[in-house]
Amino acid sequence: MNAPVTIRTYVEPDWPHLCAIHDAARQIELASAKITEAAFAPFQKCAYQEGFFANKIIVATRAENILGFAAYRPRQLTWLYVDPNNFSQGIGQKLIKHILVHTERPLDVQMLEGNQRAQRLYEFMGFAVHKRTKGKIQGRKPVEATGLTLRLNH
Repeated sequence: MNAPVTIRTYVEPDWPHLCAIHDAARQIELASAKITEAAFAPFQKCAYQEGFFANKIIVATRAENILGFAAYRPRQLTWLYVDPNNFSQGIGQKLIKHILVHTERPLDVQMLEGNQRAQRLYEFMGFAVHKRTKGKIQGRKPVEATGLTLRLNH
């Protein structure tokens, strides 16, 4: 039987694990949204450019192995990535449940249109599509993309 999944606060030694998880999962995310890999930027670069450390950061662990992570602000879930080897095991749900206890409403999350795995997770957790936005992803080069903002009102 597997050890239980626990949620804890990020600590600096977690950093290389978060980079590996983000980089593996982000490539799957871009492919599922049919966005060219030119939109990919390694976490080592984009985390700093996009203000990752200005958020509260949590990690999901099992027997001290990091399975996924999330970051949030009072009214926004800003990052959520799960190690692809641990997809469909409830890790994302556990991270979101923790965040729901520590955030205000409405709570927004942005995602790429076409990322069905993420959209199913957020809708299962009570989020609904609030708006659709066209823009550019700043990866190795700017790439056109459409994003969805999902909102949880309760």
